[in-house]
Amino acid sequence: MLYTVGMNKKLNVPNEIWLGNKEYSWRMDWKVNGWLFVATLISAFCDIIFCHTVWQWPLGGRVGIVIAEFLTLALWARSLVRWIRGMDEMHRRITVSAVLFAVGATFFVLMLWHRLDCAGFFNFAFGQPKNGGRWDICTVGHGFLLLTFFYFLGHTVFNRRYQ
Repeated sequence: MLYTVGMNKKLNVPNEIWLGNKEYSWRMDWKVNGWLFVATLISAFCDIIFCHTVWQWPLGGRVGIVIAEFLTLALWARSLVRWIRGMDEMHRRITVSAVLFAVGATFFVLMLWHRLDCAGFFNFAFGQPKNGGRWDICTVGHGFLLLTFFYFLGHTVFNRRYQ
């Protein structure tokens, strides 16, 4: 009786979004990570490609871009939670552990990088950047790359316990 609601529905597995696996599904990967991709595109256009143009916009436009980025990140978190809820207990435990590890490690690396940049470490080690700015990596795109790397690292480590 406990599991009769979704008996005909296929359970989600982490390998569905692991590129290169035989169980990989573009459709499921897009369903889970589509909003993260949209947030990354918004960040790339506004923070990297057209950063000088965006800074000339009025305050309302710049705040709107920030709200759009974080709204799409909230929508991504919702789709990730839905995907994790569709897993069995073992896969859910492994995936939640990997996601928590990825979020914590990404937060740590971004904060460490930002503090090292504020202290002048990167200017000392590599010189002043060409654009005259900072070496900061606090964009959604950089966070996406770090999250992806740490998720797959965490999933590999936490999955070893069950093999």
